[in-house]
Amino acid sequence: MHRADASLMSRLRSDRGVTMTELVVTLALLGFVVTSVMMVWSKTQQAYFVGSTAAEDQQNVRAAIDYMVRELRSVGRDTTVCAFDYAGPVTFDCNATKVANCQLKLGAGYTSCANIFAIPFANATATTIQILSDRNDNGTIAGTANAQPSDGGNENVVYALANGSPPCPAGVPACITRDDGTGPVAMVAVDIAGLTFTYYPRPGFPPCDAIPPQNPCPPFTLPFGSQFQADNIGLIRISVIAQSIIGTDTVRRQLDTDVLLKNRMAN
Repeated sequence: MHRADASLMSRLRSDRGVTMTELVVTLALLGFVVTSVMMVWSKTQQAYFVGSTAAEDQQNVRAAIDYMVRELRSVGRDTTVCAFDYAGPVTFDCNATKVANCQLKLGAGYTSCANIFAIPFANATATTIQILSDRNDNGTIAGTANAQPSDGGNENVVYALANGSPPCPAGVPACITRDDGTGPVAMVAVDIAGLTFTYYPRPGFPPCDAIPPQNPCPPFTLPFGSQFQADNIGLIRISVIAQSIIGTDTVRRQLDTDVLLKNRMAN
């Protein structure tokens, strides 16, 4: 073939363009690449939103736990030693002698401390706790028979796990409520799937009375059998399961906090 003919054939090949098959294959490869990039971007965005939302929900639940912890640490506050009845293995200590001494100390407005307990055992369950404290140090507790007008609602509080609406907001399956008896029940946390209270005895009280001592102490078996047990709680563990639902993903994280009861729970 002459050089001129070869040059003509080369020019004809370059001028013929792209065949349909080549175009289809190219578009298919391009579509595959674009689809892969979009899938990676979508997963990355979803992971980001899941992580950020879960972190925000966890922070909100942590704030709610911190609020509960502050109130639990004050449970049983009784500087006058007149506000509470303490249970013993046989009887209670709010007898006539104690009442008479407290009336001399606090005045005629004081009536009795009978059956007023820092943590009433009937309301100390796996999902509910009632905590009482004499915040204003006047020897009486809000919400009880001998309450004074100066007693605030934060002296008698019930925390509980609630399911459905009401009391939870519409569309919220579970929430933690706080009821101080002064008005509408407050929502403490809403993005949760569970709340559990675990009660541990003070060292030396059954079932934490083995020799040598157990470490850690085993918890009380619920339900409580008596007020005597509830008056010897030494530590309360709060466990909250934070829950986030993002699209089709459900993210759960458990937060645990131990609260050592510093105030006197038994005499």
